[in-house]
Amino acid sequence: MIKHELLKEKAESLKKKALPVVTGAALAVTSCVPVLASESGTTLSSVETSLETSFKSVASSMSSIVGKIVPVALPVMGVLLVVGFGIKAFKKISNKA
Repeated sequence: MIKHELLKEKAESLKKKALPVVTGAALAVTSCVPVLASESGTTLSSVETSLETSFKSVASSMSSIVGKIVPVALPVMGVLLVVGFGIKAFKKISNKA
C-alpha cells in the first residue's frame, strides 16, 4: 500500500512539473492554427514553416520575459540569502554565548 501511495505522489509531482511545458507547447501549436486555416493549399512544408515561426516567436517572448524578470529577481534572492545566512550566524553565536 505504501508503494502505491509513493507512486501516486510521484505522478502528482510529475504532473505539476510537466504542466508549464505542455501549456507552452499547446500555445505554440494553437498560435499557428489560424495561419493554416487561412491558406487553401497547405502542404507539409508550410505547416513546418508555421510551426517553426510559432516556436521562434514563443522562444523570443520567453527570453524577453526572462530578461525583464532577472534584474528584479536576482536582488530579491540575494537579500533573502543574506538574511538567511545572517539568521543562521546569529543563532550560532547566540547559542554559544
